Amino acid sequence: MNGLTRMRRLSSVFIGLAFCGLTQGCSYFGYYKYERPERIPPEIGDRIRDPNPETFVASTKMDGPTFAAFRVALADFMPPGEQASGNDEMLVRCFERRDIFDVRINKVSDDLYLVSFSPNFKRCGMPPDVVVLDGGATYLIDGQGRILDIR
Repeated sequence: MNGLTRMRRLSSVFIGLAFCGLTQGCSYFGYYKYERPERIPPEIGDRIRDPNPETFVASTKMDGPTFAAFRVALADFMPPGEQASGNDEMLVRCFERRDIFDVRINKVSDDLYLVSFSPNFKRCGMPPDVVVLDGGATYLIDGQGRILDIR
């Protein structure tokens, strides 16, 4: 009888440890919740569906390898699920927004791309005299999607 009680105790401890390991284990594999982009209701979207091409402010066209290089740099510069951190709360809120970054993509050759991210702090209401070191980054990416250098 004593052996059976001991087995039950050990099995419940093992099940508890396995449960705790599995629930925390997903964080080790980079699991994050994908947030789908917000969509506007159809009645609002119908009014702005087909804009006149003459009214476009700017247009950007990327070929497939350029887009792939951009995706590699973006995934490394702003990993999904990561949050900015620091001592200055206003600066942290600013860095959590993706719309403050200007992106420049230079195609050096068919097999080499330079992708630069630089923050524009005016977009988040920061004073014009703010100096932030290492606010952006420049990636050198080859045609296979490998990061060769980060500056």
